[in-house]
Amino acid sequence: MNKKYYPYLGITSIIASLSFSATTEAEENANVINKSTSSNKQVEAIRLEPTLHLRLAHGNTTLPSDEVELGGHDPSEDNFNFQGFEIGANIYLGDYVSGFATVNTYKTDGSDFESEFEEGFLKLTDLPGGFELRGGRMLARLGDQNARHLHAWDFADANMTNVRFLGEEGFAYDGGELTWLIPTSWQDALSIGLGSAVVHDHEEEDHGDEEAGGEDEHGHNEEAEMARPEKNIVVIRYQTQFGPSDFHRFQVGGSFLTGDNGFDMTTDVYGADFTYTWRQNGFESGGQQFRWRTEWIMRDVENDEGGFDDSGFNTALLWEFKENWEAGLRYGYLEGVSDPELAERQRISPSLTKKIDFGSDLTGLVRLQYNHDDIKGHGTEDSIWLQFGFDWGPGEVR
Repeated sequence: MNKKYYPYLGITSIIASLSFSATTEAEENANVINKSTSSNKQVEAIRLEPTLHLRLAHGNTTLPSDEVELGGHDPSEDNFNFQGFEIGANIYLGDYVSGFATVNTYKTDGSDFESEFEEGFLKLTDLPGGFELRGGRMLARLGDQNARHLHAWDFADANMTNVRFLGEEGFAYDGGELTWLIPTSWQDALSIGLGSAVVHDHEEEDHGDEEAGGEDEHGHNEEAEMARPEKNIVVIRYQTQFGPSDFHRFQVGGSFLTGDNGFDMTTDVYGADFTYTWRQNGFESGGQQFRWRTEWIMRDVENDEGGFDDSGFNTALLWEFKENWEAGLRYGYLEGVSDPELAERQRISPSLTKKIDFGSDLTGLVRLQYNHDDIKGHGTEDSIWLQFGFDWGPGEVR
């Protein structure tokens, strides 16, 4: 493995060793009868909860990965794909400080295994006025999918809108974020983040979006990459959750991202998303469940040739028709751009997912998914994937 990934593996080892050593220490202290009250409080002051997530996929595709832009963890090769092994931990420091850190190891396009430090932040909660403060490396609160890691996706691959407008790995940044939990009868939150975008190593390469490069001063591939915001990042997100009852819930969000792009000019990204959820048993477990997720994203890019704008949307229906059995159907659309050459593209993706509960906080899934892509000027392409997943640990601090 390339030496540049050793630091990430070191972080992985530290997280794992700290998590298990902390658990062992807590158990030993709990079994000692004569420990003083102050010692017990000291043990509880620092708590780590490890998390493990694995995603693998096997299948076939006619999509040429060197011509069509794919997500960094999307299955892209015939036969076996190692999408990602996420090792992380929730961090609790007393009653008001929490955090999360995770490292993802993956393998793409026949290359060696690579690792990256995806997230690592601390959050200060219960501040006066209903405020929270986060700092570190964070997946930006942008739209429906961006703030969710690979294991939390509803389908085997990323939404096309996320890949084109926010990057192959989604949009993460190093900086700080202030969130105001607005005191209303609904669950309202307004977040503002500042920082610099995280640029992943494979995103720096001339990967290409939809077509091969051109002959301009900047090739079309390079122009598409340079259009993404990199510096002086500002991220704004408003989200509200409400519903007439426990059985029907709505989530509506609006997002805005701006920053200096690779042309030392400005890129603005606008987003709106909507989620409707129906649960047969309300907040109680069991029963059928139906979700409808829809997201629209638009960007306005300034460059040395004047600039361009484009948009896209995706919508998905997810029906848990029987306990731990879910049928899904997703449609995505991307607007075409002549310069840089970004092809108009459509995708439809039916899926069937079986979730498995092994007990002891260990769960798994098996997902069968078919993709049909229609790319203007290129033709149609088809992919079929059988995805396997394993998850262990509690929910993540967000």
